[in-house]
Amino acid sequence: MGKNREELQKQKQEQEAEREAKEAKKAKANPVVGTVPDPDNPDAPPVPVPTPEPVVEEQIIELRTKDTTFAFTTYGGGVKYAEFIDQFAVGDSENLVRLNRFGEEPVGRLTTDPDEYLDVIYKYQEEKSSATSVTFFGQINDKLFVRKIWSLVDDTEAGNSYLLNLKIVFINGGNDKIDLKDYGIFAGSATPLWKGEPDRHTTLFYRKDDDYKKYPVAKFKKGKKPIYEKDAGSLGFAGVNNQFFATIVEPDTPYLAEIWGFRDSVRLPEPAGGLAAEAIRMGMSLPDETLAANSEFPISFEVFMGPKSNLVLRKTGEGRGDVMNYGWLGPISWFLNWLLNVLHSWIFGPMAPAWGWGWAIVALTVIIRGVMWPLQNKSTRAMKRMSKLQPEMKDLKEKYADDPQRMNQEMMKMYREYGINPLGGCLPLIVQIPIFFGFYTMLMYAVELRQQSFLWVEDLSQPDTIYHLPFSLPFLGNGVNLLPIVMAVTMVLQMSLTPKTGDKMQRRLFMMMPIIFFFFCYNFASALALYWTTSNIFAIGQMLITKRLPEPELKKKKAGGAGFFQKMAARAEEAKKAQKAQRAKQMGGPDPKKPKKNRPRTGG
Repeated sequence: MGKNREELQKQKQEQEAEREAKEAKKAKANPVVGTVPDPDNPDAPPVPVPTPEPVVEEQIIELRTKDTTFAFTTYGGGVKYAEFIDQFAVGDSENLVRLNRFGEEPVGRLTTDPDEYLDVIYKYQEEKSSATSVTFFGQINDKLFVRKIWSLVDDTEAGNSYLLNLKIVFINGGNDKIDLKDYGIFAGSATPLWKGEPDRHTTLFYRKDDDYKKYPVAKFKKGKKPIYEKDAGSLGFAGVNNQFFATIVEPDTPYLAEIWGFRDSVRLPEPAGGLAAEAIRMGMSLPDETLAANSEFPISFEVFMGPKSNLVLRKTGEGRGDVMNYGWLGPISWFLNWLLNVLHSWIFGPMAPAWGWGWAIVALTVIIRGVMWPLQNKSTRAMKRMSKLQPEMKDLKEKYADDPQRMNQEMMKMYREYGINPLGGCLPLIVQIPIFFGFYTMLMYAVELRQQSFLWVEDLSQPDTIYHLPFSLPFLGNGVNLLPIVMAVTMVLQMSLTPKTGDKMQRRLFMMMPIIFFFFCYNFASALALYWTTSNIFAIGQMLITKRLPEPELKKKKAGGAGFFQKMAARAEEAKKAQKAQRAKQMGGPDPKKPKKNRPRTGG
């Protein structure tokens, strides 16, 4: 019994010593910095609070070009943000525009699933870096390592100051194969520049099998469709953009990939409106490659982070001009943008550096209107001739009030007799519509107009607000924008000089145009209102000149064959009769071509 008691005592001492050693080791790893009450049992002794594990400090390394500052981070081994020299944030004269400014993840960070990121802190290898390159080294697990090499591109060519080369080298230090298809890369995030920027401008995009695809943040549905996942086919490039800036990630060799996108909500800075805005972020998978044991595999990308300049994007890579999002009127918008840049760089930039872009817009408008002058003049004279036919048209309407088909035939006959094309007055408007929308789209994305002043306008890419009201007006807001008001006034003057044609309803609808365009342009870029105002002033001058010309004579033409509209009316009438006859035949009625003869009556 004595021996047993001594043995039990010895075991108890050994266990106590082992427990104390464990606690000492734990205390050394997590030294106690204080105590807090136990939330589950307030009467119990306070619970010790250990010191948190030391956090590795983030390292920021910068590379600079003549236009851009790229900031790289050891948290993820990617581009934390890109900042552009001389491109100030909206409403801010101190802070520059930053791409990926709200992105919690750096561009180029590795992912495992959509919006799931590898938690790797990289080591900045200064000895392998230079003034034009940054090298990071990280460990994914006990077998897989990765090296990232970021380098600048020679910026002597246009647009190259916004480019980076990224080389990712995967290193397999184990004896088993590793599938790289399980990993992906983060392609960046985009946020509106200010509160007035529509959601449709914040977009993710990608080039699938040479076909450009885009998906705006406005199409996401909270709760119903929080993620966008698509097969990108043979991926040419992918990225995100807002109205004026874009991030593009393009593999050196296209590969079969999948892309994903998420919508997020951020709060804009106070100068930009200080309101909640919709942001977008996206990523893409890596090639479906297998990394053999004890081997390396490199993947290379070119990354563009810069302004969406139409001419610059087209020079930096094939198909990148599509990122301008011009749409189906792209050829018109592209040509107008090219001509606008030519006018500025060759003429108005050197002549008037402060207001050069404004004068370039005015000159481009005059050129467009000048080219269309002959067509517009012919249209005006046709409208004058039609206005002289108003009395005869009124008589036809009264004479054939119960037979619209006959009335239209007689009107077409009258137009043919006097050699008048009823669509002549509408033709210039029809031609102007694609030009207007092409101009509208071009000005919407013209980053060249940012922070460019003209007359009282401080920024041609923003509304020309000269005063803020203490209250808001419906559809207009609280800003007083002068240029749209001038545009509406000049449009009313132009319409007052236009010959009156059509019935009262058509004229009333025509008079509604200034109001429609006023609301359309009020909170849009002031460059559009400048274009439309210049166009109206040009049209007023044209009308005044036309009024001095001799009045067009209204003479009947010599008899000839039926005109186009008369033939169309005759064919319509024949089709109507044939349809009526067919319907009667199907109903079992008499054949209109062979009327049934009445039998002679007999006495009875």
